[in-house]
Parts: sequence; C-alpha cells; structure tokens
Amino acid sequence: MKIVTDTDTANIGIIILAAGYSKRFNSDKRLARLQSGETLMDATLNKIPESFHQRVLVLHPGDEEFGSRYQGNWTLCIAEQANKGMGHSLAAAMTYTLNWDAAVIGLADMPYVQSSTYRAIQKALLKHPIVRPSCQGRMGNPVGLQATFFKELSELHGDQGARNLLLRHEDQLHLMDCADWGIVQDIDTSEALKKAD
Repeated sequence: MKIVTDTDTANIGIIILAAGYSKRFNSDKRLARLQSGETLMDATLNKIPESFHQRVLVLHPGDEEFGSRYQGNWTLCIAEQANKGMGHSLAAAMTYTLNWDAAVIGLADMPYVQSSTYRAIQKALLKHPIVRPSCQGRMGNPVGLQATFFKELSELHGDQGARNLLLRHEDQLHLMDCADWGIVQDIDTSEALKKAD
C-alpha cells in the first residue's frame, strides 16, 4: 500500500469562502463567539491542517482591514462581486489556483468540521476527480475538485456555488464516508449558533 505524504498533496490547496454578508444572522457572524471563546471564523480556520500549503481566503470589499489579521497564513482574495452570491466569490478565488492540482472548497461558517476530514478529502483527491464527505447518508461540506473543473468554477455566478457543477458531473463524484457531523453543521442564524454550542 502506498503511503501518502505531504509531498503528494502539496499542490492540493484550500479555498475558504468568507465573503457573505450574514444577512440572516443580523450581524457579522464571522465574529460571533463560540462557547470555546473563539470567533466562528477563527474556529473554522484553525481546523485547517498544516498539509494545506496553499490557502486562499475569500472576503468581500471592505474586508481589507479585517483580513489583514489572517494574511500571514492565507492569500487574501477580495471578491469584488461578492454581493451577487457565492458563485461570484468562488469564481474570483479561481484566479489564485493556476498551479494547483486540486482544491478543497470550505465555508467559513462551518467551524465544527474536523481537521481529519479536511485532510482525508485532500488525500482522496489524489484518486478521485470530485470528493464530497457523507455522514450517515447526509452529504456535506467541504467539497474537493481536481483542476479539470477549475474552468467551470471560474465561470460560476449567482448564489448556487458549485452545486450545479456537482450535479452535472455526478458520475465522477466520490462520496467519502466519515463520522464527522461537522460537515452538515453550518451556522446561518444566531439560533443555529446557540444549538450548535
């Protein structure tokens, strides 16, 4: 059995989408505090394992000062049309992936995804074109895609993200079974935050 090393996955990067405007949260949910004391954003970013050497954090216009605290570990992408939806934010990020073999796409409002899940998706992308985690039959995020799909990702618009792309290429989708309920726990409202904690 081949042992997967960091060298094998060195060109598999990660994109974290954090350019939303938290309309359903009524405040900037990225700064909401979890029971641990961490902000939602920090809790998410702190789960990204060191095996991801290439990292893109997608923010919206006006986030330059906010983003400066992360620029030591992340390449910042200001998505100029973030207000038009997640598709635009993801498309903006693709300009930073020119030398990547694949990308794991995560969401900033999912702080309970385990580090081991990110790493498992990264490894699975060595063998599978599209990887999506599944926990007891429920599909979740983050999602991994090989570079062959980057052109389609760069043409996304609206608020669908990669959903339609995944449907179009369902025959290439590998469902990765895991025991991580964090893959289906996104924090959209303050009520969801209270329940999660």
